[in-house]
Amino acid sequence: MKIISWNVRGLGNPRTCLAIKKILHPHRPQLIFLCETKLSSRQVNNVCRKLGTENCLAVDSKGKGGGLAMLWSSEITVQITSYSNHHIDAEIQNANGRSWRCTGIYGHPEANQKKHTWTLLRRLADLVVSPWLCFGDFNEVLNLNEKMGGLDRNARMVADFRESVKDCKLEDVGCRGHHFTWSNRRFGPHYIEEILDRFMCNQKWRAEFYDWLATNLIHWESDHCPIMMVVQNRQRMLNYEKTSFNRIHYEDMWSSYDGCKNSMKREWLNWGDGSKDNPVQMFTKVSKSSMAHLKFWSKEAFGSREKKAKEPDKEAGKGKARKSSE
Repeated sequence: MKIISWNVRGLGNPRTCLAIKKILHPHRPQLIFLCETKLSSRQVNNVCRKLGTENCLAVDSKGKGGGLAMLWSSEITVQITSYSNHHIDAEIQNANGRSWRCTGIYGHPEANQKKHTWTLLRRLADLVVSPWLCFGDFNEVLNLNEKMGGLDRNARMVADFRESVKDCKLEDVGCRGHHFTWSNRRFGPHYIEEILDRFMCNQKWRAEFYDWLATNLIHWESDHCPIMMVVQNRQRMLNYEKTSFNRIHYEDMWSSYDGCKNSMKREWLNWGDGSKDNPVQMFTKVSKSSMAHLKFWSKEAFGSREKKAKEPDKEAGKGKARKSSE
C-alpha cells in the first residue's frame, strides 16, 4: 500500500490536477491526503471524479485558504473517524482483518495558533490504541537544523512541536530524496528551504509494518514536495526472509529502478561493516536478506508483469522444442 501526502496550494488549478495525474500514474497510491485545496467539498468531489478516484472525504476551505481532502481507492477499507479544518482521521483495515489508524494533519500556519495544532495531536493520541501513522504539513520544523536560509525559527515554537510529538509517542520515520519539503522558490541569498511535511508513527505501527523511509517526490506545481510512504506488513516481509532460495537469481530489469538500489544499500548498511564476522558467512547472510527484500519489492512494484514478460520466452522455447522434435 502507498500513501501520498501533499500540500497542493490550490486544487482548482488545472496544472495541479495534471501534476496529480502524473503522480498517480507511476506510483499508484491507494490513499492520498491533500492540504490547502482552497475549494469547497463539492468542488473537490468533482475534481476527484476527473482524477478517477473512487472515494473521497473533503473538508471545505475557509475563506481563500485551507481545505482538506482524503482520497482512497476501493483496494483498501477506510472508515473516517473524525475531521476538522486541520485534520482527517481514519481507520484502515488490512486484508488480514487487523486495523490501524492514519491521520492527515494540516498545521496552523499562524504563529499564535500553532499551539492548537499540538493540542489536536495530543487529543488524537489519547484515542489511539492501535498502530498509528500520522502525516501531513505540520507548518513547523522538529529541529532548528531543518531550515536552510533566512532567519532562524523560533526555538520555543520548535520545542513545543517536539514536545507534543514526544507526548504523543510518535517518531519521525525519516525520508529519502531531497532533504527539504518546502521552499520559497526564490533564488540567491533569499532562497529558503524547510522540512515542514513528514510522516510519523508510534511503536505499535513500527512493530506491525516494515520500516521503510518516506520519499520526497520533487514537483514544481506547489512550494511543497509531495511525500510518499510505502506501507508493508512486517509479517509478509518476514515470510520472504524465511524463504529458502535454491539459487540466487538477480533480474537485470531491477537495476534501473531506485527501489532496487535503495533496498540493497539499506540492507548492507543494516549489517554494518562486518569486521567481527566471517566474510563468507556475512556475505551469505546479507545476500539472502537482500534477495528476500528484492523479491518482495519486485512483487509489490511490478505484480504479475514479470511473469507475463517471461511467458513469451517460455512459448518461444516450447516452439523450438517442437521444431527440433519434428
